[in-house]
Amino acid sequence: MKKIRFLHAADLHLDSPFKGLEHLPGEMFQKIRKSTFRSLSKLIDAAIVHNVDFILLAGDLFDREQRSLYAQAMLRKELSRLQSADISVYIIHGNHDFLTGHDKSFTYSENVSIFAEEVESKPFIKEGEHLANIYGFSYNKRHLTKNMSRKYKKQNELVPFHIGMLHGNLSGREDHDPYAPFTVAELIDKELHYWALGHIHKQEVLHSNPPVVYSGNLQGRHKKEAGPKGCFLVELSEMESPKLEFLETSVIEWESHEVSIAGLNTLDELMDKMKSILEKTREVEKSKLISFQIVGSGELHNLLYENQLEDLMTLLNEGEEIKDNFLYVYTIKGKTMAQYSIDKLKEKNFYRDFFSIVENTDLKDEKFASLFRHSDARSFLEPFSETEKGEILEEAEKWLITKFLTIEKG
Repeated sequence: MKKIRFLHAADLHLDSPFKGLEHLPGEMFQKIRKSTFRSLSKLIDAAIVHNVDFILLAGDLFDREQRSLYAQAMLRKELSRLQSADISVYIIHGNHDFLTGHDKSFTYSENVSIFAEEVESKPFIKEGEHLANIYGFSYNKRHLTKNMSRKYKKQNELVPFHIGMLHGNLSGREDHDPYAPFTVAELIDKELHYWALGHIHKQEVLHSNPPVVYSGNLQGRHKKEAGPKGCFLVELSEMESPKLEFLETSVIEWESHEVSIAGLNTLDELMDKMKSILEKTREVEKSKLISFQIVGSGELHNLLYENQLEDLMTLLNEGEEIKDNFLYVYTIKGKTMAQYSIDKLKEKNFYRDFFSIVENTDLKDEKFASLFRHSDARSFLEPFSETEKGEILEEAEKWLITKFLTIEKG
C-alpha cells in the first residue's frame, strides 16, 4: 500500500515589518520582527521530526515584492537543512512575492522546486518510484484576478497521488482581495487527492475528502491574526482516508481580553484582576502580545478617563521586556460607561434629541477621507469595516454622554 506524508504551509511573510509596534522596547520589537523566521525554523524542525517526504509552500513566502537580502538568505539556509534529510520542497509564489527579475538573485539547493507563471506539473520521485504529481503556478504580478483553477489538468493516471497548490481566494468571499478566485466544486472536479491553498491567514478545511485546505499563516502579524498559527501534517494513502493534523509553529501569539469594572472600587483592584488574567494565559514556550478592553460601568469609570490607562499598561508590563517568552500588553482601551439609564436620560429633551441624531448617523467612508489622505497615517491604516465603524460610533456616543453628565454635575 503506497503512502506519502507531507507538510502544507503558506503565507510565511518573511521579514514582515509589524507596523504599529515600533513603540515597543527595542529588544522586544526585534524579537517580534524575527518571529516569522523563527516560525519558519519550527516548520523545518517539524518536517525533520515527522520524517515527511516533502513540504508544500503555497505562496507569499516573502512579505513584499522587494525581498530583503536577509530574508532570502534565511529561507535558503532553512530549506538547505532539508536536503540532508532527503526532504523535497515545492514552492509557488503569491500576490505579495510574485515573480520578478529579483527571483534569480538567489538560488536554492537541488531539493527545492519553484513553479513558473503557468500551471505546470512537477513529479515527486522516491527511491526511483514516481509517487506523486504536484501541480501549481506562481503569480507574475500582484493583481491576478482571473480563475486559474481551470488550467489544472490531471496527468498520468498511473501515478498514485495528485496534489494541487493554489494561492487564491474562495469566490464570493468579499473580506479578501479576489485573487485567482475559485470554487470548491471547481477544485473537486479536477479529481486531485489534495488541494494545498494559500492567501487566507486562517486555517480552514473547505472540503474533507478530497481535502481542500487553507493552512493559514505560520505566524500571526497583527491583532486580527489572533490564535494559534501553523501548518498541516498530511498523510495520503491508497487504501485509507486522508489524515490531517494541525501543527503549531507560531512563537508569538496575539490575544484580546475584556475586563469589567463592575463591582471594583479602586485601581489596584482592577490591576490585580488584569494580572490574574495575564498569568492564566502565560505559556512557557510562547510569547504573547495582549490587548485589553476595559468595559462595564462602575465607580472606576471617571478615574479611567483621567489618563490612567498608560500608567496601568506600564505597571502590567514591568520586567516583561527582558524575558525570552514575554507576556506584553501593547494596548489598553477604555470602553467603560458612566452609570446612567438611557430611558431616564431620554426623559429630557436634550438627550432625546441626542440619541435621535446618533441613531440616524451613518459613518460613510467620506467622513474618514482626510485621515486616509494623510501621507503619514495612510501607510498604517486599512479601510474600516462596518463593524469597526459601529464601534467608533458607539465609543463616540459613550464619550459624549460622559462629558455631558460631567458638565451637569459641575
